[in-house]
Amino acid sequence: MSKSARRDLAEPPSGAGADWTIPQDWRRYTSAEHALWDQLFERQIVMLQPRAAAAFLRGVDVLRLGRPGIPDFEELSARLRDLTGWRVVAVPGLVPDEAFFRHLANRTFVAGRFIRRPDQIDYLQEPDIFHDVFGHAPLLADPVFADYMQAYGEGGLRSLRFDSLDHLARLYWYTVEFGLIREGSDL
Repeated sequence: MSKSARRDLAEPPSGAGADWTIPQDWRRYTSAEHALWDQLFERQIVMLQPRAAAAFLRGVDVLRLGRPGIPDFEELSARLRDLTGWRVVAVPGLVPDEAFFRHLANRTFVAGRFIRRPDQIDYLQEPDIFHDVFGHAPLLADPVFADYMQAYGEGGLRSLRFDSLDHLARLYWYTVEFGLIREGSDL
């Protein structure tokens, strides 16, 4: 996501709360959408097994992301709350910087509720539910990373007051977004 994409958003769209959240409405997902999640999961987990940090793989396991179908945010949030105090909420897409960082500072991870179309299986410009939940939620099950993300949210709110978000955004892009983590002596 481009930095300007978040900044250009002015008000929540119709149906979204003042904090930009919307109901996930889990029951509205079709069997084809659940099957697409399963296909994406199987593809990614095979590729990640020898490459991903142990904390990420533990998170996939304890959050039960390998269960068939798109995760229900209520169930996912209950598991995360028990582990690290985090929860996952649905948003209609990108949210403004201030809303994004406020959610993180309050241990709330925003996730798009839509899933990509089958013709977008290899690439999608805007993050969808698979990107957000599979790509980011597993590390929120790790207490150290969970604390880091909350501190990052608090730092983001401070950086907005000093118009210095660009530096913090770069840190996010090259660490959180790409999953850079040190494990022992390995990156």
